[in-house]
Amino acid sequence: MESGINGRPVVQSVGRAFALLERIARQPEGARLSELADGAGLHRSTAHNLLATLEALGYIAQDRKGGSYRLTGKVNQLQRLDAAAEQALRARIRPVLQRVSEASGESAFLALVTGHDYLCVDAVQSVKPLHLAVRPGERKSLLGEALGHALLAADHDLAASVRGEDPQAFEGHAREVAEAERNGFALDLDSQQAGISCVAVAITPRAAIAVAGPTMRLPRKRLVAIGKRIRQELDDVRPANQEWL
Repeated sequence: MESGINGRPVVQSVGRAFALLERIARQPEGARLSELADGAGLHRSTAHNLLATLEALGYIAQDRKGGSYRLTGKVNQLQRLDAAAEQALRARIRPVLQRVSEASGESAFLALVTGHDYLCVDAVQSVKPLHLAVRPGERKSLLGEALGHALLAADHDLAASVRGEDPQAFEGHAREVAEAERNGFALDLDSQQAGISCVAVAITPRAAIAVAGPTMRLPRKRLVAIGKRIRQELDDVRPANQEWL
């Protein structure tokens, strides 16, 4: 341990690891061991050991052995969007929620990735007497829900992290995740909650929209049509020449 920042004690290995992460983050195309070690002023063996640890933890990856290092999506899982970014996304997506809810007659909601869960941050409730009540603040696991499967399909790094935590549970839903990636939307046909079916579409690897309601009103054909409508609505409001977030 050494004194390094404002006179406060700093664990040297932790400081060095974060220095390497920051250097990799500045090079989206990837950075090689030699340039990372030289740039951080480290012996290559020291840098290699630190990078191997970060790779084992899932925060960085190499496309091939000896290749460049890049950040994985696991870094993004450490925190939610900042308040300003989340508010901007909610403002853009709110009209979409309203339109798809009105067109489908069912409840529509927006959720964000938080760790290995998703968190509902906005919802438009169906006006029908019998409907699914979705409340902002509800949190559920990414596995087992159409919305979670859509997010896992949109982020391979997130999927790898969830698989690594519980391989058996992931394999139980691997087919649904693969279908979501292939189709561009995920379906839940009365399988997770009796009498409720759902379709979900990822907006980004960290955010998704879902429409859910009573299974008697949402057969597979109708869910597919709603999923396509959601994708069309998102295309219509997608920011020009910029990312959603």
